[in-house]
Amino acid sequence: MRKKIVLVITSCLMVLTLLLASCGEEKEEPAVSPDIQDKPSTEQETVETEEEYADPLEPKYGGTFTRIRLNNIKAWDYAASSEMFTVSLTGEELLMGDWTRGPAGTNENDWTGGFGGFVGMLTGKLAESWSMPDNETFIYNIRPGVHYWDKAPANGRELTAEDVAWNIERHFSSPLSYLYNSYTPVGKAPLSATAIDTYTVEVKVKPEWQGLMVDVLGDHLWLICPDVVEANGGEPLDVTQWDQFIGTGCYMIKDYVQSSYLEYVRNPDYWQFDPLHPENRLPYPDGMKELIIADTSTQLAGFRTGQIDAMAVTAWEDVEQLRSKNPDLMVKSTPASSINLLWPRLDNENLPFNDIRVRYAMNLAVNQQEILEDYYGGNADILGWPYPNLPVFSTIYTPLEEQSEIVQDLFGYDVERAKELLTEAGYPDGFKFRVDCASTHSDYLSIIKEYLAAIDIEMELANLEWSVYLSVWTGGTYTDMVYANDYCGKPYRMMCMTEASIWNYSRFKHDKTETAVKEIAAALGRDDSRVAEVLKEIGPWELEQAVPIYLPSPHAYTMWWPWLQNFYGATGGGGNANLDEYLMYLWLDTDMKTKMGH
Repeated sequence: MRKKIVLVITSCLMVLTLLLASCGEEKEEPAVSPDIQDKPSTEQETVETEEEYADPLEPKYGGTFTRIRLNNIKAWDYAASSEMFTVSLTGEELLMGDWTRGPAGTNENDWTGGFGGFVGMLTGKLAESWSMPDNETFIYNIRPGVHYWDKAPANGRELTAEDVAWNIERHFSSPLSYLYNSYTPVGKAPLSATAIDTYTVEVKVKPEWQGLMVDVLGDHLWLICPDVVEANGGEPLDVTQWDQFIGTGCYMIKDYVQSSYLEYVRNPDYWQFDPLHPENRLPYPDGMKELIIADTSTQLAGFRTGQIDAMAVTAWEDVEQLRSKNPDLMVKSTPASSINLLWPRLDNENLPFNDIRVRYAMNLAVNQQEILEDYYGGNADILGWPYPNLPVFSTIYTPLEEQSEIVQDLFGYDVERAKELLTEAGYPDGFKFRVDCASTHSDYLSIIKEYLAAIDIEMELANLEWSVYLSVWTGGTYTDMVYANDYCGKPYRMMCMTEASIWNYSRFKHDKTETAVKEIAAALGRDDSRVAEVLKEIGPWELEQAVPIYLPSPHAYTMWWPWLQNFYGATGGGGNANLDEYLMYLWLDTDMKTKMGH
């Protein structure tokens, strides 16, 4: 394949230096960036040249994939920290997104929204197959021939059902683990996990939580080799013990320098082959490096100069600037799979928000179209909740023009009608309330504050330091309202609208949503069409309740260089929480990278 490119030759070269120390001092605050210096050129000359590149659809082995981490590793063991997601690269799960259903295959799903609660999008990983013979049992048939890394104390031994059962029990019994904190104290954890034979695991659950456990057990539960924990005296690995971790994953940990970088090397004995190129053992790159960079400008400098292969970009202005100077860059723009909204408390009868007319009034007072056009430059969606307009949600998303008149009015702008509703609700002179938010949110929320002031509602911004904000948000200690995130990528959980959810910021409670989430739970893993039917029906009704103040949903962006191939812009692998699964499938054209001057 031949392609004409533009090489920019500068008289004063841009100097980019990544100082990667051999070891870093431990700090409680994460993400001290490597020192990147970006010196702009004084003049530049454009030269056209023609280069011949290999077919980008042809698999290629070799090279090192480089990306960004925002902060330091919290732990190497899920039993040591609930914020531990590192082993999505090095450990593995029982199930995974079916790569053949994505852009590289049938293109039924771009994986931006994961599997969306539709279990038909999943396939076996460490579990070759699985079943639910009744409403309280899971059977996982563990894949033969999966081996741990060839290092002591495991020495490459085979993964067994005993290992899987041990990990399941440990996840839900370790007080610092995410799964323990999310499910065990509220009585949702599995009742038992038992190895029936070498390759079969039986898990017993409470019938009412079986649907919930479909994705939790299969696709949100990473494994660590039990031998490692035993060698550590039964204690979880701490953050300094990166060299002791052993998993079955496609990449092995080679080095970790705190506040600088994390390096991986290809597992030469990895069990999995590319399902679309079945003769090819995965992964394709020789290794991977994560540069720990918190500062956005430093990230952009590293990416712009080709030292970083791909990155998520949050600001549309940055995307436009990068593309204007580097027209060969690849960009994927998608509706965001999560959205921040203003959630009022509905569990305090003394607050005005319990009256739906007040909630309607606040929504009518905010000019969402103006925010979309002026603040986001048109790079946002008016309707991004309760479901984003992503391919995986095509069967449940209802466009605004097809919603009821009530919903369409809520996304309009009518100050006079908003004042009338406040008067009807008994607040002709408005009222005052406080919203808890992070200090980084204040500029944006000041816009909302100005809109509400037009109907005599005074919104006080309680700008909190990030760690304090997280504590208030997750602990539910806000008094009036909180600016918080709904991860819409899991609509089947109805996380912000059901009573038992810790993410129900408004403390909303209604029989209709409780019935819906139970019907979904009963159908998960058994009937994807029924899951879609319930969600399609309940979504418009949720919108009519006007629980939060609705706001536009900004687009999310992924950018990458053309030498990164078999990559389609999604940063997830297709499942529930396997954020890095795509890394085993991508390949690098190192020859192209060299010819492009990087």
